Amino acid sequence: MVLRIEYILMVIFTVLIVSIFGFNPASKEAISSTGDREVEFKNFSVYNVKEDNTGQQMHALKATKYKKYMDFNEVDLIDEQGNSIHSDKAKFENDLLYMNDNVKVSRDDGVKFFTDNLTYSLKEKEILAKEKFLLEYNKSTIRGENLEVNIDGKELSGYQIDASIWFSSEKQ
Repeated sequence: MVLRIEYILMVIFTVLIVSIFGFNPASKEAISSTGDREVEFKNFSVYNVKEDNTGQQMHALKATKYKKYMDFNEVDLIDEQGNSIHSDKAKFENDLLYMNDNVKVSRDDGVKFFTDNLTYSLKEKEILAKEKFLLEYNKSTIRGENLEVNIDGKELSGYQIDASIWFSSEKQ
């Protein structure tokens, strides 16, 4: 039995025709290599100036605006009362500022606390840190979890508190 080359070419030609007309590739929209990034700022600052006080201030070493959120590096937020929040990285989305990496909050009454991650609500002026925190006031230190801070009401709450409290007596 002899296999003729014409039959082999006919089989190859048939497979080629079926593959050309049989498979319809789906068309997909191209995705930008930069994602949905719109604008990038260096030495970014925003001021919310009010008539009776300085208002809120926000400074960042670098800010990147995306379609639905903004990313910040080395961000400092200062509110109307002089309270400040610093973090290495932050994300602003839906009136919430998600801060992480070396977060430090300093209140105007001398209370400072440190944590890895927190969420700050700009509308309600509330801070929520679900992870461990370290709070310092004078020489006292308090460690705990799930810190909740109301900036306007100056209320603090936390769970699983471990405190070393030092009372200082004033000498006159």
